[in-house]
Amino acid sequence: MTLLRIGTRGSDLALVQTRTVCSLIHAVNPNVQFQEIIIRTHGDKAAHQPFDIHWPAGGFTGAIEQALLDNQIDLAVHSYKDLPTAVTPGLAIAAIPPREALHDVLVSDDEIDLAALPAGYRIGTSSPRRAAQFRYFCGGVTVHALRGNVPTRIAKLEEGELDAVVLAAAGLRRLNIRPRHAIDLPVERFVPAPAQGALAVQVREGSEAERLVAPIDHAESRLAVDAERAYLHAIGAGCHTPASAFATISNGAIRLTAQLFSDDGSRMVDGVAEGVDPDLLGKKMAGELKNRLEIE
Repeated sequence: MTLLRIGTRGSDLALVQTRTVCSLIHAVNPNVQFQEIIIRTHGDKAAHQPFDIHWPAGGFTGAIEQALLDNQIDLAVHSYKDLPTAVTPGLAIAAIPPREALHDVLVSDDEIDLAALPAGYRIGTSSPRRAAQFRYFCGGVTVHALRGNVPTRIAKLEEGELDAVVLAAAGLRRLNIRPRHAIDLPVERFVPAPAQGALAVQVREGSEAERLVAPIDHAESRLAVDAERAYLHAIGAGCHTPASAFATISNGAIRLTAQLFSDDGSRMVDGVAEGVDPDLLGKKMAGELKNRLEIE
């Protein structure tokens, strides 16, 4: 019997994601048992700090990565979009399980028409990407900073502080939350965050855990996420940058769709490109959009 210590944040969503990964690993390695170790990250401690230029890289992942490096845990499960694009020396992403839905959902207090949101409509999100998209595509709405886990954000809506909140479909599905009024946002316009809906199973390079985790890796999910994160890395984006991308895979070919907004959200450029090398494709897309945004 092999015991793996698995590090995770303590939110309901983080625990569901971690236990999903444990089930996948156990299915291919029945002799593996797990010990959950909950680790509080900067994001958990600084619950009201906005996602701006002062937000530290790895705000939701750094403490967990350090626990891996210090051999306090054997593997970690992250929401992949929370990981910085810079690779942490000594650590590796051993597996990306099959990806969940990657789109966003607008959860509202009543039935609404996305094409006709009234002036002053109050939308809650702390994501600069989501805020830029709604200000750009739905002029007249007001965007309000909103931190917290999924139930906390929905509670703000129910308390009447907001008219709608923007949430990831993946989180709602994993928590089995079915809001009464919700609109699936079209990914071609409301392009999601790179790696949204994907999990990253992180280990120490060369460890026994790396070998045990590898069989749950999903090749197409990895290929798509690699292209999206290559784009994000080449943009030089942090969590405060309004940049977005998603990739689809067909017969080994990657189709990457991306958006990039100016810092003030007044300008947007987008594009679609295809290729087979995720790193080259992401870099090419980033270069094109950065050049166009500077020119326009």
